[in-house]
Amino acid sequence: MNIQFYFDPSCPWCWITSRWLHDVSANRDLTIEWLPFSLAIKNDELSSDNKSEYAGAHLEAHKVLQAIEVMIEMDSSLNRFELYTAYGKRHFIDGKSYEDIDLQDICSDLNISTDSESAIEAINNYDDSVLEQHVQNAINIVGNDVGVPLIIFENEDGEKQGYFGPVLQQLPNEQEGLDLWDGLSKLASSKHFYELKRGRDSGPDVGSTNRID
Repeated sequence: MNIQFYFDPSCPWCWITSRWLHDVSANRDLTIEWLPFSLAIKNDELSSDNKSEYAGAHLEAHKVLQAIEVMIEMDSSLNRFELYTAYGKRHFIDGKSYEDIDLQDICSDLNISTDSESAIEAINNYDDSVLEQHVQNAINIVGNDVGVPLIIFENEDGEKQGYFGPVLQQLPNEQEGLDLWDGLSKLASSKHFYELKRGRDSGPDVGSTNRID
């Protein structure tokens, strides 16, 4: 099965879901296309004075998305997943602010020879049109009333349909994760399925994802 997973680095729920999908993909015939979804763009927070309480986090994450796109442009051997992972582990596992993450450390970890000063200059001058298009592509499929995590499936008629979620409180163990995927993939590919939802009674346990490389 081929799916598209849209991520914003600010969201801890999205981080947990991304680790779960990566874990599942090792044991299922699952190919994931990792795509950026800037909540700062979606919520019009790049220029608007009407910012939400999460705008600061969204703007920091937007810079990370810009960095990811710039690094891929500079080195075509890179992919969004490994860059998202490198930033996300420092942020969600190590507890660093995205503003305090050194791009040179990311390059070193991933054996990237790109000059970090040139990359930083490119990030600061990045044209957001690609990120804007990805946000619009997702909204065109799922609708405007969504955030991340966001997964796009194909239904039995070959049409794309997507969902906000699943929202996981913590990373399930391997077998639980596979069971969850098996049920979700069957449900989500039905053209008749619309939504499942319940209230939240706990926050995201991002530390539970530490077992995923």
